[in-house]
Amino acid sequence: MTQKGSCGSMSKVFVKFLHEIKEPKVSDLGGKGYSLAVLMNNGFNVPKGFVIVSDAFFEYLRKNYLKEKIEKLANEITEENFLKRSQELKDLILSGTMPESIVSSVKDSLNKLSADYVSIRSSAVSEDSLKASFAGLHDAFLNVKADLDLVLENVKKCWASLFNERAVIYRIKKGLPHLEGMAVIVQEMIPAEVSGIAFTVHPINERFILIEASYGIGDMIVGGRVEPDDYSVDRETLEIIERKIGRKDKMSTLESREVKIVDIKEELAKKQALSDDKVKEIAQASLKIEEIFKSPQDIEWCISDNKLWLLQSRAITWWEK
Repeated sequence: MTQKGSCGSMSKVFVKFLHEIKEPKVSDLGGKGYSLAVLMNNGFNVPKGFVIVSDAFFEYLRKNYLKEKIEKLANEITEENFLKRSQELKDLILSGTMPESIVSSVKDSLNKLSADYVSIRSSAVSEDSLKASFAGLHDAFLNVKADLDLVLENVKKCWASLFNERAVIYRIKKGLPHLEGMAVIVQEMIPAEVSGIAFTVHPINERFILIEASYGIGDMIVGGRVEPDDYSVDRETLEIIERKIGRKDKMSTLESREVKIVDIKEELAKKQALSDDKVKEIAQASLKIEEIFKSPQDIEWCISDNKLWLLQSRAITWWEK
């Protein structure tokens, strides 16, 4: 069921549930949202959730009379003034009031989702294309209580993160437009026991898949704050060719209203975070995902109750055949 909000005499769809999106479009869902809808359509385990589409962002700007101001400031951004301009743009976006049409759509969708805690992630329209990967440049919020006001507050922060300093300078250097739009993904939070990243092409040897794994939720690996286990897996045979056990001295865990970093006991840190069977399962799924997207992929995943969940997939931009 899609949720609608009124816009003059026309009715616009501002929220789409992932499992109902049959013809996903990046212009609608952003890069992350698009890949999650494709994964779900292909039968992979993706946490249930919905996308607040990019039209909602532009509706928010329009209702708050911000579009012209933001376009003017965005057009004035240079490498010399981007620090000042990016903060001005973020402040402008955060200053607005959420239109009732969007509030109503998100409220209905949260009720339908029926989750206690959610992840709220930015999904920029220019994000995760083959020519540009925006990994880590926009904001994400984990383990947010599924309260309407809290969710809407974090949605605004995701929209504002379109003008994070690093995102602005990245777009300048890549020659990309600043105002292509931003969708936001809201999903049930999965209490991950092990998380990681799979690269379907190893950066050193393209015959291998590289899988990185550590305990807890995946923000520690994605942010480079923990030394994970590394597994090199043969793409043809799925044999584990090499394994390196990382220090894994800390992990992120879910606690009420927050993500908490805790120490890992030494005896656990010295063990493999994944069984060999799970390594092979992740490798096999990764190759299927590469085939679906028709290019090498950088895939975020987690394990909860022995079940493999896919959290994101994007093209590896550094790989060239």
